[in-house]
Amino acid sequence: MNPEKAAETVEKEAEFQPHVKKAITISILAMVLAFATLGSTRTTKQVSVGNIQISNTNTIYEFRTLRQIVMGASVDLLSEQMDSLGLSQSIGANAKHLKGVRQIIDRYQHEIASLEADSSRDDNKQDLQVKLKDLKSQVQLAKNKNEWFENAEVILQIAIVMVSASIVAAGTILFWSGIALGVIGTLVTLNGFFLFFS
Repeated sequence: MNPEKAAETVEKEAEFQPHVKKAITISILAMVLAFATLGSTRTTKQVSVGNIQISNTNTIYEFRTLRQIVMGASVDLLSEQMDSLGLSQSIGANAKHLKGVRQIIDRYQHEIASLEADSSRDDNKQDLQVKLKDLKSQVQLAKNKNEWFENAEVILQIAIVMVSASIVAAGTILFWSGIALGVIGTLVTLNGFFLFFS
């Protein structure tokens, strides 16, 4: 091989090699960015679904409460009527009628208690309160993770821009600053998945 050609080849390789390292660095940063975006998308979906579930559970809880109030008012009204029927001789209320009213009152009182706490049904108010607390906790966790992922996305995008700019500017400061931001972005992404610190 001609010495002049060999020197030219070495010179071209030297010029090409830094760009390869920068291209690989950009590829790695883009891969980490893809994971951060995936995490952000998943947690955003979890927050949305969780908020819908909280809204539905809240609606069921409020319906149970309203039903208890209505049935409680009915019990009070029926009790007053039963008392007045029992005390009033002029109406001539018979024992069968009073017994029927008493059965309705007992049924309503049992239903009110069942709506509050009944192990045979999974939609009683105590279970709904536990479910609401759990859903709110899950949504809050997803929000915390999403915040980390969003921050990681911004940091990684800036890192990619800096490393890309270092190709054109041929500056080492931009390249190493991009690498430093990439490391920070990677740590922030990992924290989004595992929440080492919050």
